Amino acid sequence: MTPIGIAIPSSHARFTRASIARHVTVMAGTSALSLFAVFLVDILTLVYVSMLHQPVLLAAVGIAKVLIFINGAFASGLIIAAASVLSERIGHRATQSVPQLTACLMLMVVAVSGLCALVQLALVSPITHWLGAQAEVYEAARSFIWLTLPFTVLQAAMQMAAQMLRSAGDSRRAFWVVLSGAATLAVADPLLIFGLGLGLDGAGVAYALSALVSCGLGVYWVRRHIGLATAVSLKRLRLYARRILRVALPAMVANLATPVGLAYLVSTVSIYGTSALAAMAVLDRVMQFSFCAFFALPSALAPVLGQNIGAEQPLRVQAAIVFTRRLVIGYGLVIWAVLLASCVTIADFYGLDGEGRELFLAFCRVGAGLWVIIGLDFVAIAVFVTMQRAWLVAVFAWLRATLGTLPFVYVATHLFGSSGAIPGMFLGNALIAVMSTVTATLVARRFLAGRVQPGSAGVS
Repeated sequence: MTPIGIAIPSSHARFTRASIARHVTVMAGTSALSLFAVFLVDILTLVYVSMLHQPVLLAAVGIAKVLIFINGAFASGLIIAAASVLSERIGHRATQSVPQLTACLMLMVVAVSGLCALVQLALVSPITHWLGAQAEVYEAARSFIWLTLPFTVLQAAMQMAAQMLRSAGDSRRAFWVVLSGAATLAVADPLLIFGLGLGLDGAGVAYALSALVSCGLGVYWVRRHIGLATAVSLKRLRLYARRILRVALPAMVANLATPVGLAYLVSTVSIYGTSALAAMAVLDRVMQFSFCAFFALPSALAPVLGQNIGAEQPLRVQAAIVFTRRLVIGYGLVIWAVLLASCVTIADFYGLDGEGRELFLAFCRVGAGLWVIIGLDFVAIAVFVTMQRAWLVAVFAWLRATLGTLPFVYVATHLFGSSGAIPGMFLGNALIAVMSTVTATLVARRFLAGRVQPGSAGVS
């Protein structure tokens, strides 16, 4: 008889009892810290490569990061689906099927990421030229891409393992899985790039080592603490795949919308010169660090909602949504205040002047305030994926990237120049966020109607 892993005990449905506010805060906090660590190490890699004093190598890393982002966009759709499907199964105490489900999820994310990597590697030459790489950049990028892209499969498996642990309520181990990869990369990068003199190839090898370490740890903990089947029947795989893809496909389509809006924004800002583009690069990093808690919300909140939906505790579901919205507003206001107080100092530190300085200050003074509203959209995403309305994630993502970006950026830049681009975009995005939040409220109300049970009142 083939071993199927360790069945998850019912005690792991931990989000169905105790303080819902504490669960949301801990999940959001650990997920945000994980994301913060990844962003930080990513920046360190760029710093190390820049210390080689060869601009062509930085350009090569930029090209490779685009391909890695596209691969991750497809994989993250399945990872979001895992949060919804697995957490609901755990909350429902359907423990016997969990090892088979986790194995199917892992197989699917490896297959999707692997297929995407194969296509990208097969078309690496036309893709890099389409992205504007010159001959010397292509040569440097090709080597780095061949070193990193195959290991995006392991990175996707690591992210899936971390999400499974979160779905089981084990946010601590999920955090250490992600952090192990970031720590490995932080140590291996300078050692291989400078210590062994491998240059950009060293950065590629460091990425591969990071993926191996974090993936290995993640799979080990999933198998030990949740359960991971060593064999899956084709019939069961098809059965799970249909349900998982109902959530995953809309999420994948939604992820592909982001580059559309950003491409238009960058093309609009670029006409204002190099200083404006430099400000965009600084702004992007500042925004990632400042609002990383928002980006982490869907994967953090979905397990809490899913477990309580599976346990048929609608009052706790509603309480989680309300508390998270308050958390978003409070956190967003604090970050806005910090950016208002430090925006001039940050601009001076990076040497921003002219159009670029005005663009960055406009983000800190106006755009960051609009992000208080935009953050609510991430709560709506978690609601949609856990309440059988995943297609709304794609609808609002594309509305945000088109109607919520193009006309607002166009009008704002014509009225205020480069400084209007960011506030214009975020104003449009905020209006779409209001629409998605209202829709999420209606979806939750309808989904939870008639599910209130006498014993479900403990929502402290």
